[in-house]
Amino acid sequence: MLAVVLSLGITSVALAASFGNKYSGASSTEHLQFWYTGSAWNYDESPIYTYFSYSRNGKVLMNKIAYTGKVEGTVTDDIRLGDKYTTHFYWGRGLKK
Repeated sequence: MLAVVLSLGITSVALAASFGNKYSGASSTEHLQFWYTGSAWNYDESPIYTYFSYSRNGKVLMNKIAYTGKVEGTVTDDIRLGDKYTTHFYWGRGLKK
């Protein structure tokens, strides 16, 4: 019975957030409170790029940049309690060179 509950729980979403618009933006989805999937997207003719990153305790865990199309990535959280163990999501845009 426990195995069934765990396998079903993997697909549950604890928290999801999306930023930007349909042309350029980023999103983060939290699964089971310790697994995060991030994405960034940008349309082809855009003069900008879009990025997202995850960090913990001042260290970057992942950084992805979408110049065109969509990029994705997944990180796992540290399940210990305290500010230095909290995973943070950042996103932004910049001008293409």
